[in-house]
Amino acid sequence: MIYLKKLAMFFIFFSYLHVCAQEFALEKEKSQITWTGKAAFNTYSLTGSLTVHNGTILIENDTIKEMQITVNMKSLDHDNNDLKRHLRSSDFFEVNTYDEAQFILRSSASISSGKASITGDLTIKNNTNSETIDIEITVGESFLILNLSKSLDRTKYGIQHNSPSFYKNMKENAIADDFILKASLGFVER
Repeated sequence: MIYLKKLAMFFIFFSYLHVCAQEFALEKEKSQITWTGKAAFNTYSLTGSLTVHNGTILIENDTIKEMQITVNMKSLDHDNNDLKRHLRSSDFFEVNTYDEAQFILRSSASISSGKASITGDLTIKNNTNSETIDIEITVGESFLILNLSKSLDRTKYGIQHNSPSFYKNMKENAIADDFILKASLGFVER
C-alpha cells in the first residue's frame, strides 16, 4: 500500500512539473532584430537589421530556466549596399567565416511583472563574453513575446575597425565602440 501511495505521489508530482513547465520555439516570421551604430564624435547613426536562425526558451514556475538564441549573421542588412558589404567583411563581422552569433542563458532568471534580467554567454566572431540583458516578456497560453534593447561593446568581440579606443586620432572617421541591439522575438509553445 505504501508503495502505491509513493507511486501515485510520483505521478502527481511529474504531472505538476509538466503543467508548470513550458517550452517555446522561436518563430522567424514573428521576430525581428535591428542594430544601430553611430559615429564616435557626432550624432550620425545608421540602423540595419538581422534575422534570427533559431531559438528555444524553457519557462518553469515564472522562471526562465533555459534559453538559446542563434542569429544568422549572413542576414546582416542595410539599405546602403556598400556599407552592407563593409559590415559583412573582415573589418567588422566577417560573416563568411562567422556565420552565426549565439546567446546561451547561464543562470535561471525570475520573471516579475513581465520583466526579467537574463545573464548568459554571447558569442560573436568566436569571441564569447558574459552579458546581462534586461527583457520584457509576455507569456500567453501557447506563445511568448520577448523584447529587448541592449548596448554592446563591439571591441569585446574582436571588431576594432575605426575604434577610438584603439586608434586615437580618428576624429570624424571614428565609429563608437558601442552599438545598440534591439529585438522583438516571437515564440510558440512546443
